[in-house]
Amino acid sequence: MAFTCNLNDGYVLGCSSLGGVEKVWIGEYVDNVTYTQDTCGIITGITTTGLTVYSFEQDIEHAGLIQAGNYSRENGTVFYESTLSIKLIGLDCNVRQRMVELGRAPLFAVIKSNAGDYYFCGIESSGRASAGEANVGTLLGDLNGLTQSISWKSANGVFLMSGTLVGTTITVA
Repeated sequence: MAFTCNLNDGYVLGCSSLGGVEKVWIGEYVDNVTYTQDTCGIITGITTTGLTVYSFEQDIEHAGLIQAGNYSRENGTVFYESTLSIKLIGLDCNVRQRMVELGRAPLFAVIKSNAGDYYFCGIESSGRASAGEANVGTLLGDLNGLTQSISWKSANGVFLMSGTLVGTTITVA
């Protein structure tokens, strides 16, 4: 059997790693984003106008990013589903309105991990809200707020990107 996609390297175990998300920026999806990548596949440039994001501040251990590979030998398909989960604290009219807006809009997101890496979700396809729950809880210590998940499906998944693009090519409103 001949492969058209080659495995050309292995993996070296690193010294340490941090999990979790430090910052989240979300914007409305824009078609035809043109980007450049370095030899490692990290996005280093974007030549599309109109990429505006809004900051969704997250407390430590409130947000996460998961990328699941979906591989079907039976169908001959490979795609990735990437899911961003966030929390918004305090169920007031502004949080309720964010839930409605996030639930309806096609989205892209930029995420900064606690390890300092930046990720671009939605360069190949728009993301959509996939789950959300607003509640005031039952117990005194329960969450009073919103949990929201946004998912993207694409052939190549989430891309790493240069953090210098946030605030320059990607406008933070």
